[in-house]
Amino acid sequence: MTNSSLHEKLLQLALPAVRAQGLDIWGLELIEGGQMLVRLYVEKGPGAEAPASGSASATQAPDSATDGSEEQSVQQLSATVNQCESISRQFSLALDAEDVIDRAYTLEVSTPGFNRIFFGTSQMQDYIGDMVEARLPNPWSPGEGLPARRTWKGRLLKADSDTFTIAPATVDADGIVTDEALPEAVIPFDRARRVSRMHIFVRPQKPGKKHK
Repeated sequence: MTNSSLHEKLLQLALPAVRAQGLDIWGLELIEGGQMLVRLYVEKGPGAEAPASGSASATQAPDSATDGSEEQSVQQLSATVNQCESISRQFSLALDAEDVIDRAYTLEVSTPGFNRIFFGTSQMQDYIGDMVEARLPNPWSPGEGLPARRTWKGRLLKADSDTFTIAPATVDADGIVTDEALPEAVIPFDRARRVSRMHIFVRPQKPGKKHK
C-alpha cells in the first residue's frame, strides 16, 4: 500500500471515532522513522454536533451551578483531552482490526494548536493577515526579485485553490514582526514540505524600553 492510499485509509478509519465526539478531522501526518508516527489532528468544526452521551462534556462556564441543578456550559472551542483519548482508543482498535499498517507505529491524537499545520489552502482562508511559515525541500525563489530560500515566512495575504500569497516578513526574538522590502511571494502549496501558522508571542518590554 502506497503512502497516499494508506493516508486515505487511515482517514476513513479515524472518521467514525472523531465524529462520535462531535469533532472534525483537521489533518493527519505520517512520519517515517525507526517507528512510524501516525499523528491525527482533530478540532470542532462549524457544523459539528455536541458529543454523545457518555463522552467528554463541553467546557463549563466559571459560574456554573454546582448544587445539583443543570449546569450551564459554554460552547466548546476545541477538543478536550478526554475526547482525544477516546478517539485514540477507538482509532487504535480500528487499526488493529483492519491491520493496515505493516510495521510498528505510534499513534498520537491532538488538536492543531496555535501553530497549526495546514493540509490544504482551504484551511488557510480563516488566517489571512496572520504570519505563516512555508518549509521547502530545497532553496527556491517564488519569482523575480525574490531570493531562493528553503524557508519562507510572511503575512498571509491570499489563499487560492493551489497557491498562497505572503508578504515576506521576519520575526525577532521579542516577537516583533518586520516587513521585508521584497515583492509578494506566491507559493504553490504542493511545493512546500510543510506550511504552518506562526503564533507570535510578543515578549513584555521593560518600562522605558521602546522598539526601534
